[in-house]
Amino acid sequence: MLVRVGGGRYGLRLDQVVEVVDGIEAISAPRVHPAVRGVTWMREKSVPLVHLSALVANESAPADATGTAVLTRCLGSLVAFEVDDADAVADDEPATVPDAWQLPWVCAVVRSEGSLVPVIDLDVLCERLAAPEERE
Repeated sequence: MLVRVGGGRYGLRLDQVVEVVDGIEAISAPRVHPAVRGVTWMREKSVPLVHLSALVANESAPADATGTAVLTRCLGSLVAFEVDDADAVADDEPATVPDAWQLPWVCAVVRSEGSLVPVIDLDVLCERLAAPEERE
């Protein structure tokens, strides 16, 4: 699934995506990483709401919320990733990551609209939430 957030475009593995939800709201909660906006209520559970591009960049979530999230399974738990838009499913098969894009959280690339888009390994990225003292 292709998403747009924070001026970037990313791919998410479909086997980790549960659903896309519009109109979500965050409830303030103690957080271990600045990219965590709070928690939100999805599928009758309270789940962390994390701004995706802020987590990628190891930054704080922006002040304005987008209201759209992709609910995923990450490290065996449900995590909602805030995005600007979940706009498509890539038609092409994932390809090997070019040397210049060798980052721990990039597991593949897909071609979309003539550009390569990094596919995120959410389990690797979510490890930042579990162990913030080891951030890059």
